[in-house]
Amino acid sequence: MFAGAFATGLTNPMEVLKVRLQMSSDMGKSGPISELQRTVSEEGIKALWKGVGPAMARAAALTASQLATYDETKQILVKWTSLREGFHLHLISSTVAGILSTLITAPVDMVKTRLMLQRQSKGGIIYKNGFNCAYQVLLTEGPKALYKGGFAIFARLGPQTTITFILCEELRKHAGLEAI
Repeated sequence: MFAGAFATGLTNPMEVLKVRLQMSSDMGKSGPISELQRTVSEEGIKALWKGVGPAMARAAALTASQLATYDETKQILVKWTSLREGFHLHLISSTVAGILSTLITAPVDMVKTRLMLQRQSKGGIIYKNGFNCAYQVLLTEGPKALYKGGFAIFARLGPQTTITFILCEELRKHAGLEAI
């Protein structure tokens, strides 16, 4: 959890630039350097760390939920089903981990993105922090709004989690190490 959160904190400025470039209406006219210059000149250097709290929380929650869910699901399946160490156990356990980690991180991802897209120069600050953002979304849009883009998040995170754990288990096997 710590490593993911720390790395995310350090790289948050690049995430802010990426999100803003993706939402830009300039259609490729503005590159990362000009977006960086514009952001710093209009909003200050602190703008590059918008959403850093939720981003770090997301990274920590993602890593923890993937690893814990994968491990626990494997143990439960081995105990309560006929599955044993191997591809099918890894496939089911990693898929469950992908689903659960999506459910856990989607709301934090939505909050992080909204904070990163928020610009001081246009109409003032909408959200004070991540908690305020989540609260405002719940009040104005309802709980389902926390999962906007949830299917797209799972479409990326589900296969990524599944492939990661299956490959990890296979590499461990070929290296003569025990399964996770």
